[in-house]
Amino acid sequence: MKTSVSHFLLKLLVAFIIALIYFPTIIIIILSFNKAPSVTFPITEFSLDWYIKKPVGSEYAALVSLMYDWGFWDALKNSIIASFIVAFLAAFLVTSSALALRYKLRGRTFFFFLLLMGFLLPGATLGLGVVLLHKMLGWDYTIWSVVLVNTVYTVPFGLLLMMARFDPQLAEYERAASTLKAGPLQTFRRVTFPLIKWEVISAAIMGFLLSWGELIRTQFVVRGIGVVSTYIYNQLCINPLTPKWYAAGTIIAVVAFIGVFIIGTILGRGARERI
Repeated sequence: MKTSVSHFLLKLLVAFIIALIYFPTIIIIILSFNKAPSVTFPITEFSLDWYIKKPVGSEYAALVSLMYDWGFWDALKNSIIASFIVAFLAAFLVTSSALALRYKLRGRTFFFFLLLMGFLLPGATLGLGVVLLHKMLGWDYTIWSVVLVNTVYTVPFGLLLMMARFDPQLAEYERAASTLKAGPLQTFRRVTFPLIKWEVISAAIMGFLLSWGELIRTQFVVRGIGVVSTYIYNQLCINPLTPKWYAAGTIIAVVAFIGVFIIGTILGRGARERI
């Protein structure tokens, strides 16, 4: 009886924590459908105006729907391009780093913690460092600047995810391949990669999602329209808060939810295949 009560209270606590975390996002999604320009409750009428309404005449920027906000679409395009590049680089760097860290090489521990510094460093510190790097090397701020800072930030997350997959069982399969005279590349292609492919894909998706919503580090290295996160932030600095920006936040959140669901599905499938 006491065990059942303890399990119930634990489930209740977990449900409360989840609700607390996602409550602000739920409110943002609901308010994005508010027809009025206010962002308070109660909502008198639900509408898709902030998503698709055609502007009438020359309207203030904060009152133009997302569909007709060309700056938003340019920023969205930049976000998609940068996030896909970060996803590819993160998958490559995570996989190669995880493979290297399996061996007892000189400086292995230092290299591991050097990679972890990407998310251990405060975002402002990393951003200022990248700005200094651009000045020292005379680089212009481009989409590659965003890719650089976000790749440094995302690789540690994927690395921790990948390192958990390199268990003793995987090493046994690789040793068996070596015994059968398979070379390193052949072993990786036919043995290692098929067994870690879901983690590689998950690392890529995680890199995409972290880059997709990152603001603190990104705002140091963007100029002009920038990416979605910096565009919304800059617009809110000069325009009043309307449900339009909640609609933009809803789009960002939906992409993130889909990505997390895909990662969970992929990792769950990988775990079932290994049973």
